[in-house]
Amino acid sequence: MLQISLRLRLEFVPVLALAAGCASSSPKPVEPAEARERPAAEIIEASNKPPPIGMLLAELDASIRAWNHLLLTADTADERRKARMLEDNLSRLTHQRRTEIIEQLESGPLNNRVVAASALGFTRDVEAQSPLLAALEDSHPEVVSNALLGLMILGRTDTPLDPLCRLMQSSPDESVRRNAAQCVGSLVQAGARSDCVLAAARQGLSDVEPGVRSQSALLLAMLADHDSLPSICDLLYDDVPLVAAAAARAVAYIGTENPPQKGIAARALSRAYADAKGATRAHVRRALVDLAGVDRGVEPKDWEEWANRLP
Repeated sequence: MLQISLRLRLEFVPVLALAAGCASSSPKPVEPAEARERPAAEIIEASNKPPPIGMLLAELDASIRAWNHLLLTADTADERRKARMLEDNLSRLTHQRRTEIIEQLESGPLNNRVVAASALGFTRDVEAQSPLLAALEDSHPEVVSNALLGLMILGRTDTPLDPLCRLMQSSPDESVRRNAAQCVGSLVQAGARSDCVLAAARQGLSDVEPGVRSQSALLLAMLADHDSLPSICDLLYDDVPLVAAAAARAVAYIGTENPPQKGIAARALSRAYADAKGATRAHVRRALVDLAGVDRGVEPKDWEEWANRLP
């Protein structure tokens, strides 16, 4: 599952409603006749007014945070159901108010632009694509980072990948590079293509940001880039378990999809399995099982013997 980086910083001070009905010795003010005679339809209409855009963005901010947390941690069917319900509600709210959210992204204050950038993706509306692409030129990295998230959630395969590749390769902000890599990976998986992706992913293998390294390894696997296999194999020993796990998956995938590379992939994984510690060890073993198509147990020597028999 792709980890999504959120940087939502909308500041909103709630107004608390004070409870009525307290006893008082002061005489009650007399209601004007006009207020007493206010038509019921007018009262209903006032109560049905949509919340101001600032309040809506604050609600969206909280909901997106909750959705992202569930997306990353949901282990049960009930938690996954809650995540789907949150996403459906976000889609409904953002679609209804998309014109105002676009206005906030284009000309609102910074905090509103940050939230609007990610919220627009939930509209699932082609109308959101152009403002999100324009937001990639924003001077604030928080807006750019969330615009990338918005484009990823929008998920349109006609999204131009060149500006995303540029950000992945050259943005000075780590969160922007990470979200660019995640966005490119998600769109490529959905069917988007561009010549820029291969070069960006190869460069990303050596990025200082772990999220970029892990996404780049998976991207190169999706592209079946066997020329990058030695570089991906180096990441099996990465100090960050997330990166080593992604590299293991990528090595196994390339070895499966490209039979001449299966022996190279198997020997790299078996060596890494013998040296792996902690959570990384389980990920590498799972990759070996995927590559072999059969579980050869937990002993490294059994995997090494199998790998050495392959051409």
